[in-house]
Amino acid sequence: MSRLLLLLTALGAGCALEAQRTCSRTAAGDVVDACGPGASDGGTGALPGMPDAGAVPGGSVGPNGGAVERLWFATTGDTRPSQCDATDLYPKAAIAQLARAMKALKVQFTVDLGDHMYVCNQSDAEAQQQMGFYMDAVAQGPAAWWMTMGNHECGNTKFPYSCFASGPHDANFSAFLSALQRPLPYYANDVETSLGKARFVVIADDSWDAAQSVWLSSTLADADAHARYTIVARHHPVQGTRTGAAAILNILQEHKYTLLLTAHNHDYEHDTSTWGGRSAVVGLGGAGGQWGFGTVLQNPDGTLTFVQRDANGNPLGAPWTVSPQ
Repeated sequence: MSRLLLLLTALGAGCALEAQRTCSRTAAGDVVDACGPGASDGGTGALPGMPDAGAVPGGSVGPNGGAVERLWFATTGDTRPSQCDATDLYPKAAIAQLARAMKALKVQFTVDLGDHMYVCNQSDAEAQQQMGFYMDAVAQGPAAWWMTMGNHECGNTKFPYSCFASGPHDANFSAFLSALQRPLPYYANDVETSLGKARFVVIADDSWDAAQSVWLSSTLADADAHARYTIVARHHPVQGTRTGAAAILNILQEHKYTLLLTAHNHDYEHDTSTWGGRSAVVGLGGAGGQWGFGTVLQNPDGTLTFVQRDANGNPLGAPWTVSPQ
């Protein structure tokens, strides 16, 4: 047997046995892993850690919501270069790998949690190029991909960040809003499930104003009355020192919530001591050197189970489960 064949055989065995992989990276931050999707499974793309022993929950979800048997979606955030204006180092291949791993798990859709670019020079061309790199990469993943505004979607270097659809031109915000294809950077989508309605509320932390405050309060109040699940996506965490506008937290505390999905911190965090253990930081999109994502499954008993995964979709650590609100 040749040395090359021996090496490939060993890599295949490692892919089958290893639960957590350490990926090497190129200078551009791209993940390089011989154990990627399809590397050890005869090319089928099948990955461990499917939602359950049965069939993947069916249904259809689009840009504005949908209807499914049970929820089965992915989430991650902070998919941007680690250096300002480093468009030549944009991690296109690494983000595409995350997207492909999500697709291999056959999730119905993805909720991203913000920060898709890092452009400081207010160049429209550069902001559009970085946002274009992101859109091309995630096009290799699930067909439905819901985006959240992060602080880097506003090029204002002063805190608090603030960019508005009717405000002064900002290259980053303009590129993001164009890719989002919505008139405003905040929105809500409903997904009907066999176990009740799930409302996804996507907050734009860095476009916070009186109009969004009124919208958020009324959207959550309606969910309180008509949804079994309220799943909130925003960029800033709901605990710690980097929570953004306090007014947002005050409104959230007045309403029901099933999950609070955030990023901004470049790691994975599940705080069991605050917010009823329902919040997670999933800043695993690579900006801080950690590549991965999470998945959420709606179980037959109505609970939701969160699983942290590596860049290839393999489960990490202990899953955790929450009840409906």
